[in-house]
Amino acid sequence: MLKQTSSEPRTLSDLIVDYLTQFGVEYVFGIPGGHNSSFYEALARSERRGGPRAILTRHETGAAFMAIGYARETGKIGVCCATTGPGATNLITGVAAAYADHDPILVITAQTLSSHFGQGAFQESSPDTIDSTGMLDHCTRYNTIITHPEQLEKKLAAAFTTALQTPQGPAHISIPVDISQSIAPEAIAYPNLHQLITNPPSYVDLASLDKLSQLVCNTLNQKRKIVLLIGHDCGGATQEIIALAELINAAIVTTQAGKSWVNPYHPLAYGVFGFAGHETARQALTDEDVELILAVGTDLSQWPTSNWDTAVLNNKLVHIHHSNAYFTRSSMACLQVHGTIKTVFQELVKRIQSMQLDGKLQLPMISTPTISNKNYLPTQITVKQPECYQCLDNSLPIKPPYLIYKLLQQLPTETRFIIDVGNWLAWTIHYFFSTQPENYRLSTRTAAMGWGIGSAVGTAFGVPNTPVVCMTGDGSFLMNGQEITVAVAEQLPVIFIILNDQSYGMVKHRHRQTGVEALEFAIPPVNFALMAQAMGAKGYNIRTAEDFEQLNLQEIYTNSGPTVLDIYIDSDEIPPLGMF
Repeated sequence: MLKQTSSEPRTLSDLIVDYLTQFGVEYVFGIPGGHNSSFYEALARSERRGGPRAILTRHETGAAFMAIGYARETGKIGVCCATTGPGATNLITGVAAAYADHDPILVITAQTLSSHFGQGAFQESSPDTIDSTGMLDHCTRYNTIITHPEQLEKKLAAAFTTALQTPQGPAHISIPVDISQSIAPEAIAYPNLHQLITNPPSYVDLASLDKLSQLVCNTLNQKRKIVLLIGHDCGGATQEIIALAELINAAIVTTQAGKSWVNPYHPLAYGVFGFAGHETARQALTDEDVELILAVGTDLSQWPTSNWDTAVLNNKLVHIHHSNAYFTRSSMACLQVHGTIKTVFQELVKRIQSMQLDGKLQLPMISTPTISNKNYLPTQITVKQPECYQCLDNSLPIKPPYLIYKLLQQLPTETRFIIDVGNWLAWTIHYFFSTQPENYRLSTRTAAMGWGIGSAVGTAFGVPNTPVVCMTGDGSFLMNGQEITVAVAEQLPVIFIILNDQSYGMVKHRHRQTGVEALEFAIPPVNFALMAQAMGAKGYNIRTAEDFEQLNLQEIYTNSGPTVLDIYIDSDEIPPLGMF
């Protein structure tokens, strides 16, 4: 706990900051108001002592997105806050995104004086009126309002515990202004809370694991194949999953978000299945010799299953997840295994190796896989238009795959790529290949436009002096682009790359594929480079490949402060939106 001078009032708001300090939190993202001024005063005192400090965002949704980006980058809990009323309601989209994607964030909102509940106080959102706590109930893992000062510390501990335990997600505490200003005890009651929470025990259903081991053994002894489908929630288990794949020579395919956990140049990797995916991934799953499909860390929703395709959802399926909530979607499976994914695969490898030593299992003879990215396109993954990486005419608009290739070629390998919702999703899911897949991040469950903008800023706070690229669209930037001014104020080296097709492109192209009536999706022409310059950032208009080649990307990513690249593309260029 940071020491506070005796002349400063110590309130329950200071107590909250003490816990943030214990958890290593450096920043709180949000917007102040009259009802949460006590918390901001505590953060001001904290900043003077070198502790957590407030980052003033431009919108509460942006604050939640920044907390998500910070949490993903650092592994710590992200924190965002808002005042009562519209401040709290503005948070909902960001909180819902964190809930869907299992991002651990602490959400702190204010309330009017508890004595004024139900009296129509200014911006009141108590349970007696519009009830902001009730609104957040279905998109939080923990959700409460403090009604007495002695509740706060206990409920705060519960919020941290729930947000960081499996499955992770947002925890929300709403605090009336009179309680946030109440006198706090001199010392926190739970000084070991962080240590208790961040070292959780691993677990696995041993009976199911034994059944899985036997299924794998029988399949391999029958000379049949096994395929792994790697999902969003496999973070931290990549090494163990790859070890199993190499041991049993199993093909690896991923979901859209699972792409972050598998090196696409691994010879066993066959690309993404489902939305914007690869034909080779579907071929791997539907090979007539496949006997088992191990679907790991996936919620089996629409995109990862290619519209609930029976290529995955059949009786060959083994569903492995640390949350049994998703087992309701795999009732057709031959087995469901509940447990910590890393532990499941560690134990499975041990059992298979033991069976081999005991003579119960004959493993295929496999040489050590050689991983190479000599050619940009992985040799074992088929893309729709491999020629898109070439630019045959520098006077024509840039094709997004060419831009992806050039960025990966010219930016450092540690660059973080944050993919916003829109056309970039499909382009990067299909055409983005990196030897550092963990640096590729996206949100596909709620798919909130503008998620990438705030998340990129939050990521930049978590990884100082490292290039962060936000790949966004003109529609998303018009919704949430004001958050670039946070990067300006903090001199964060974020590069915002806008696909400017003067329309809500992803919606337009999808409607043209499936719709009946002709609808309007156009956006009036906007010069985003000038907009960036007006907000204090650097801005460049890119209309052709020649314009892009003239950029000095090294100078751009090494300079302090953000840069906007306004990339004009052919509005009729169709991204790979389909299911494969």
